[in-house]
Amino acid sequence: MDKPNILFVLTDQMRSTAMGCTGVENVHTPNLDRLASQGTRFTNAISNTPACAPARATIFTGLHVLSHELVNNEKQVKLGTCTWAGGLTDAGYKCGYIGKWHMDGGARTAFTPPGDRRLGFDDYWAVANCTHSYMESFYYEDDDPRIKWVEGYEPVVQTDLALAYLERKAGEKAPFFLTLSWGTPHDPYQEMPAEHAEKYRWEDIEYLPNNSPYEPGEVKVAKRKMLAGYYAHITALDGQLGRLLQFLDETPDPRAPEKRLAETTIVVFGSDHGDMLGSHGQYFKSQPYKESTGVPLIMRWTGRISAGRCSDGPISLVDLMPSLLALSGVEIPPQAEGEDLALFILGDESRAQDSVWINFPVDVKIIHSPPFRGVVTRDHTYAVTREGPWCLFDNKQDPFQRNNLISWAARDSPEIVALQQKLQEKVDAWLQRTSDPFETGDQVSDRYQPGHRDGVLPQVADEEFRIALQARRASIK
Repeated sequence: MDKPNILFVLTDQMRSTAMGCTGVENVHTPNLDRLASQGTRFTNAISNTPACAPARATIFTGLHVLSHELVNNEKQVKLGTCTWAGGLTDAGYKCGYIGKWHMDGGARTAFTPPGDRRLGFDDYWAVANCTHSYMESFYYEDDDPRIKWVEGYEPVVQTDLALAYLERKAGEKAPFFLTLSWGTPHDPYQEMPAEHAEKYRWEDIEYLPNNSPYEPGEVKVAKRKMLAGYYAHITALDGQLGRLLQFLDETPDPRAPEKRLAETTIVVFGSDHGDMLGSHGQYFKSQPYKESTGVPLIMRWTGRISAGRCSDGPISLVDLMPSLLALSGVEIPPQAEGEDLALFILGDESRAQDSVWINFPVDVKIIHSPPFRGVVTRDHTYAVTREGPWCLFDNKQDPFQRNNLISWAARDSPEIVALQQKLQEKVDAWLQRTSDPFETGDQVSDRYQPGHRDGVLPQVADEEFRIALQARRASIK
């Protein structure tokens, strides 16, 4: 046995500090904490383009946003590119995908047929392109275009499907790559069974230090309720992760029966992007702040990836595909734009990158932040707009990014001026490396998503699905 299995657990809109093991937010995650103690937690893991569909396309193609062309939601990822699952399939892996996809464009509720649009996941498919109705969800399975309705809380059923898949793979000799893509903790924050929602009282919720408490009472209540629901979703996911880890702990690997799957499987836990949740007075994502770009990333590979290690070396979503291919002993496609960080992941801090690229290239009018380009290093976050420098934070001295060094006062400091110039050189190098002309947000949208409205493609109506949903609701009544 020379190739490890891979279990990739992907959440949606979970920020890097929303785990108990970080010591930052008061959220109960015993299974994530245990996974971190058994593997390495990357404290400086970054979503290159922090929005749902662009980030997901970056993960599974190993390409930056202007290369895979999925610049914002509701568009289809560019086909015919290199893909993570495609590379593993060619190397003999069985690749399955369960959960949220959000890379196929068209109607969010439509069926994604077999072929290129599944980006190499051709062994098992239990997917909805995009749904955030966690108590009234659905999916399509394998080649069957008929809707399958989820009974109960979506993450539980998706985990049931994942365990069933893993059990089937435990009887086979080929290595597997399973992605389990949960839709939570993305809003709606309160859509879950009562037993989960009741774990957090909104009255007990504490803000991060960069989330202003000086607001009208109804705003405070609304924000605390959002955070309570967000944490409740995460704790519920943590319980489902525990089920997966228990299965790996207890199940022999058929290729090496003396070992359990926990010993032969790389477990990767991450998210597509974070969530502002009121920090800096902002909400949702697509911004350069840590709450938006910072994502949880834990990797465990027993005996290979160091246990209990925390690293602040920069690593980003575009690097996952080439790095995991390398760890699997699989050739990296020459088109891949991420870095092979296998040696860094295995513990060599000297092999970490100097910086990673962050950007959101389109102008979405409902998000009160401009399009930006920037970098994250071990110590700093720096972002610019077409008008000039936007923000510069010292993440070590100012972890909640409350002191923007791009200010009139700071410009009198030769040290800060020199730092800004050094980081700007990195941005310029990344613009060249990613062939990014730094056009206006509307120019990018016109080029990559014609027909957009204020930076967003309109959602496509699905009349067939609407009728099916009405019929289901009527049958339940």
